[in-house]
Amino acid sequence: MIRVRLHHVAMAVQDRAVYERATTFYKEVIGLSVLRSWGTPTRHITMLSFGNGILEMVFGAEGKDTGVFSHVALSVERPEDVDVFLERCLAAGCELTSPAEDMDVIEEGSGKPFRFRKGFCRGLAGETLEIFCER
Repeated sequence: MIRVRLHHVAMAVQDRAVYERATTFYKEVIGLSVLRSWGTPTRHITMLSFGNGILEMVFGAEGKDTGVFSHVALSVERPEDVDVFLERCLAAGCELTSPAEDMDVIEEGSGKPFRFRKGFCRGLAGETLEIFCER
């Protein structure tokens, strides 16, 4: 049995100034702390901690909407569970939108590596699910 829990909820933001304002709002007004951030000039991600979950702010996310929650990420315990869980979702009628892949990024500020495995599918109601495992 694969144990699944909520990992993060992602907010898509298309405008860099809006991304900066929203990230500052969640840090300074809501009181969330930055867990990690990384990116490029055209795409930037900041993960903020709720203590029991994560808000992921994504500048340059795919799609045309802004300020929307683009996906819900479900955390699994082992990297190979990402593939198994995606297969389970597909067997239930979900659509694969991005196959499982390993990611290695460098956290800004600390320079520490952040390694994870992820894959995406579209759920039965049209929602986007990310299956995620920190390594």
